Amino acid sequence: MKSYDAVIIGGGHNGLTAACYLAKAGYDVCVLERYHEVGGAAISEETVPGYIFSTGSYVFSLAPQKVINDLDLIEHGVELLYRDPRFFMPFLDGEHLLYWEDQERTRAEMRRFSASDAAAMPHYNAWIARACQIMDKYILRRPPTFAEFAAEFNQPEDQRIFQRVILGSVADLVEYFFESPYIQANLAGGGLIGTFRGPREAGTAYVKLYHSMGMGTGQRGRWAYVRGAMGSVTQAMKRVAQIEGVTVRTNAEVQQVLVRDGRATGVALADGEEVYGKVVLANTDPKRTYLKLVDRNELPAEFVRDIEAIQIESPVLKINLAMEELPKYTVLEGSDASVGYTGGMYIGGFIDDMQRACDEARAGKPSNYPFMNIHSQSGVDPTVAPPGKHTLSIFAQYYPYELAEGTWDTRRDEIAQHTLKRFAEYAPNVLDAVVGMQVLAPPDIEARFGLTGGHIFQGELVPEQAFDLRPVPGSSSYEGPIRGLYLCGSGAWPGGCVMGAPGHNAAHEAIENLRAGRYA
Repeated sequence: MKSYDAVIIGGGHNGLTAACYLAKAGYDVCVLERYHEVGGAAISEETVPGYIFSTGSYVFSLAPQKVINDLDLIEHGVELLYRDPRFFMPFLDGEHLLYWEDQERTRAEMRRFSASDAAAMPHYNAWIARACQIMDKYILRRPPTFAEFAAEFNQPEDQRIFQRVILGSVADLVEYFFESPYIQANLAGGGLIGTFRGPREAGTAYVKLYHSMGMGTGQRGRWAYVRGAMGSVTQAMKRVAQIEGVTVRTNAEVQQVLVRDGRATGVALADGEEVYGKVVLANTDPKRTYLKLVDRNELPAEFVRDIEAIQIESPVLKINLAMEELPKYTVLEGSDASVGYTGGMYIGGFIDDMQRACDEARAGKPSNYPFMNIHSQSGVDPTVAPPGKHTLSIFAQYYPYELAEGTWDTRRDEIAQHTLKRFAEYAPNVLDAVVGMQVLAPPDIEARFGLTGGHIFQGELVPEQAFDLRPVPGSSSYEGPIRGLYLCGSGAWPGGCVMGAPGHNAAHEAIENLRAGRYA
């Protein structure tokens, strides 16, 4: 069996990013993907004939410009489709709020609800920009210590920013600046995505910051669709990897990391084949990597306890819909309907409604009135649906991994239909417009993508699971206690979303150690 310089477990975007950098540095690389196609959660699939879905991830922003440029992703087929307005949020009382690319236009929208809130927006934006500026210093490097990161907040007002944006809840953050419950609700939404915490719980302001810092579209915090859905990103990465000589194998599920004398020497596949490498980079989440792929006897007991303690239960129900027509929102009757589908959309009521939804799921119940992040890519990208037809993605919260009553196998359709009925309270035509549906509950996301707990970020993106605390305290390196075994996925710093930073960082650390002859 051939031996490689580097073996990569998982062909998701971080695994492919790592493969590209290692290959560009002159190393012989093999990517092993258990599915029949690479992409991980960033994949395009024709689940309903004629309709192409972003099965998992659905929008693009957080990838650093350096990664995009180094891998020539635009040249290799990534086409970004910008959205304006950025977000639309309707309310059941007939109100709605739009968040535009043009900040002056957004402030004019806010004045309908509160003149003082419109006046406060630049100050709020300055806080977020300052925190993003500090985050920028650490994204493409080894994990900083929490103390090192905190010490960067050394300018006037920085202590308030650190208190509210890094440590606090997203509710406290937006209520500090704004009085209108409509504006508070709209701005709080970004602090909840993929997170099993409600808006009044500490750490959610950091989630908001994380989702605000992206520069992948060339403008801070702007999100975009990718023509052809999110698989276009990973297909471009695959092309780059193969041009650089990377061996990409699909239908190749890794069952075990081979360890000898405390060092990773390769992997064993489910069919018994062994693939050897000087280093192994795992795009799998920390729990799957260290508790399933590695023999626990190879690990320190304290490290195992820390891995077991990672918060990794997902609150997410993903529904992908094939539609006869776009939603017709009641609040937009008689006005420009396109603002309802051009960008993203939040449904969830006000902050206390969102918190109640989270509390219900924590008690084992699907949220009665869920928080939803909804996208209609076909509204701006006709390539993903037949002529005149449409796709709709509902990223809904909060839903427990384990139901207090029944199982997901027996209740999946019932719960999905209830979610659609809640959506239909805002767009009554939705129920009759559905021609096909894919439903992924937390256990389904786990099974389909290999994400423990169904967690899209491979663990909660909160301050106590960030910096050198990600994945466990003391993680100053991507190489854990087993020499030559690196985490390169979202469970490592800086975290999740279609970003590529963990893959970039782990690859560069591995390259440094390979060049130093550590694994000769």
